[in-house]
Amino acid sequence: MEKNNFDDIYLARWISGDLTPEELSAFKKSKYYLDYKKINEGALAFKSPSFDRQSSLSRLEKSLKNKEDKKIKKLNLKWVYSAAAVLIIALGVLYFNPSNSIYETQYGEQLVVDLPDNSKVYLNSKSELEFKKENWLDNRVLNFNGEAFFDVEKGETFKVLSNEGVVEVLGTEFNVVSREDYFEIKCHEGKVKVSSNDKKELATLTIGKAFRINKEELEYWDFKEMKPSWLNGESSYNNTPIVQVIKSLENQYNINIDYTLIEENKRFTGSFTHSDLELALKTVFNPLNISYLKSGENSIVLNSKK
Repeated sequence: MEKNNFDDIYLARWISGDLTPEELSAFKKSKYYLDYKKINEGALAFKSPSFDRQSSLSRLEKSLKNKEDKKIKKLNLKWVYSAAAVLIIALGVLYFNPSNSIYETQYGEQLVVDLPDNSKVYLNSKSELEFKKENWLDNRVLNFNGEAFFDVEKGETFKVLSNEGVVEVLGTEFNVVSREDYFEIKCHEGKVKVSSNDKKELATLTIGKAFRINKEELEYWDFKEMKPSWLNGESSYNNTPIVQVIKSLENQYNINIDYTLIEENKRFTGSFTHSDLELALKTVFNPLNISYLKSGENSIVLNSKK
């Protein structure tokens, strides 16, 4: 998912015509450009109550002179216009997208999101969720990436879309992990249907059934836990590819793990705690005969033990 890196100062420079040709070209290639352009055009066409700018600035200067009892510099009108334009853009985003809800979690963070039908989504670390509130009753669709537990109200239906596949639900509880080349679903209650993005049905899961796609390979297994263990500060795995466990460690502890020196086809069954990095590393890598060495404040290098 493309990140929006255009802050207020950048937008103010764009509105004021101060971007370099290179910056303007990059901005126009962004998926956000047309939205900002539309908002800016709407702001320019917006008719506000009559306002004598020069008179107001004069009164402001006079007031400040009286308070400070000294001469002040005139305001930089270009800066004022830019700041005002950025404010209009911020308000415009709300006006043009009143129902667009986006939620993101950071490293080691969890978040509970309430959906319009009282269903809940529990986001694990480094996850993203997006949906529209305005027409939710007619279009129950969520865009998702990362890991989350969905607690869906009885009788309510919706689809969870991700880059790796689609999950359709009807009043159920399930956990989803969607990352590049990896898609995992565990049904904790009710029933879920799993499809590929080209609408090919892959699996129908009932309580205690799990399914994953790992680099295009399909796997099925059973489990017993009533809720995902990560909700209580511990991530658990069943014959999970070690690369996925490593990504979870990175997301939880905000670290970078170099695993180029180990066999990526290793699998891990077990769990690691969210509260102690050293213990988590030992729990995951010692049983797999993998050594780990801290390299810098937030870096770990893995190697297979001889």
